[in-house]
Amino acid sequence: ANLRDLLGCDNAAVRAKACNAIGNMARHSSAFYEAIQHAALLPQLIPLCADIDSSCRKFASFAVGNCAFHSDLLYPGLAPAIPQLLQLLEDKDEKTRANAAGAIGNLVRNSGELCGIMLENGALQGLHGLIEARRSLATDGGAEPPNPDKLNQFTADSSVKIALFSLGNLAVHRECKEAMTSAVPIVDMCHQLMGLCQRDDMIHKYAQRLLQKLGG
Repeated sequence: ANLRDLLGCDNAAVRAKACNAIGNMARHSSAFYEAIQHAALLPQLIPLCADIDSSCRKFASFAVGNCAFHSDLLYPGLAPAIPQLLQLLEDKDEKTRANAAGAIGNLVRNSGELCGIMLENGALQGLHGLIEARRSLATDGGAEPPNPDKLNQFTADSSVKIALFSLGNLAVHRECKEAMTSAVPIVDMCHQLMGLCQRDDMIHKYAQRLLQKLGG
């Protein structure tokens, strides 16, 4: 069976492994991008970001992110994944949230051609919402001082770090940067995160990086 058939298999474990295979093909370089395009794998892969099986969602978002990382060749074919990636920012699984957040950042990493679609679909609000939802859990909605165990859980959450990093990728592009300084309270969020986390925490560093990109 070819990969396209495997992506459509009734067995969820097979679908997940097919997604993982594509993710690994695209992991280290763009060498397989043209083959992925010519084999028409993306229209089969993208719907699996909304699969009922959690492993499929995790590996499909991993594959989409890697297909966007090395160049913008596959951006047009990956654009339909954006609404599904944004849904995954609320997934229960931390790794799936992280993969989705990373994929969103990768889809603006190599060019700004998808910025308009990102803004239309609420990518800034989605990434901001992920971070704020996790921060609220850590601070019990604003308890002072925050519970140390919950704060440690927050600073260790890979999806928060990657969402912040992806906001930094979006901030490189003028239209996204303008939206961040007007429509979405990103600057306030960054200052709150820097106040909450230690200077050597990656969340603190990524919040600082984002502020610098926004000129604040």
